[in-house]
Amino acid sequence: MSYDGNIIVYGNTIDAYITVNTILSFGINGSCIKLVKPPSNSSISFYSSVIETAVDKALRRANVSVHSNCLLAQWNDGNVHDRIILSTFTTDSQPLSLKCSAFFNFHKKKVDLDAFKAINKACLVFDGKLVIDSTFHTNDITIRAAGSLTKYSRRYYADQWSHKNFNTKEIGFQLAALMLHLFDPTLEQVTKPPAELDKLLPTYTGCKVKGCILPGKYHYLHISKPGIVTCLDMQKSRPEYGREIITGSPETGNYFEIHLNQYNMVESITCLSLNPLPVSNYICLYGQHERLLNNLCSRFDEGLISDLYR
Repeated sequence: MSYDGNIIVYGNTIDAYITVNTILSFGINGSCIKLVKPPSNSSISFYSSVIETAVDKALRRANVSVHSNCLLAQWNDGNVHDRIILSTFTTDSQPLSLKCSAFFNFHKKKVDLDAFKAINKACLVFDGKLVIDSTFHTNDITIRAAGSLTKYSRRYYADQWSHKNFNTKEIGFQLAALMLHLFDPTLEQVTKPPAELDKLLPTYTGCKVKGCILPGKYHYLHISKPGIVTCLDMQKSRPEYGREIITGSPETGNYFEIHLNQYNMVESITCLSLNPLPVSNYICLYGQHERLLNNLCSRFDEGLISDLYR
């Protein structure tokens, strides 16, 4: 497909890579696409750096330009214009200016202005995000909320924890269970928890699942335990990290990694394949002991397993 002008995708999250792959799938030439990455921060694109390296190689093969450590500075050289035709970024050296016909921003997720106005007009407590308690209630007892737009009240002293750290399906199930008695009067009323338990955050145990198709037609899947995301190097420095079982490589499209914790329980699964993945089957492996996987560790150490996909 012929296309005039640059398409700028700004961000270093996995959403940026998905967008680039979607644009390429429309038949648009890769030379029209500019992937601009801001300086690295707490957001992690991929679980492993070897996967990111393989995807970056696929971008180069598709003639997609990649610019790293760039921070958006201004539009149109600071001039007022009805359309954005020029984007300027600060870099480690000279400023980078790119003409653009389309701009996709995945740098930082923020609250939509219309959503904020609606929350504010409803007189709901907003502290950077919509404030809720451990049972999904806002300050208005008739309004409940869940999801990445919410945060727990400061009285829990857990500002780093929010629903984005957990499995969204599990959170939705818990919210539905709490609200079900409102719609079905035949059910027993939910008893109010003791006051001491109301000061504790709920515990969610379901695994987090991230899957997509990346440039290079790679099928990516990462299954991990719920919690605050930390970089892989920091995780490996901990004595309770455990071990990894890896077969294949990202370049050949058959990469499979299983991370076992110190108790030999499956704590995370990472796949990068050129073939579609049976996601539901792999989710079932999460939390299982390696003995239940036909003594996975001993067979791998003996060289009996060369491909975890088989």
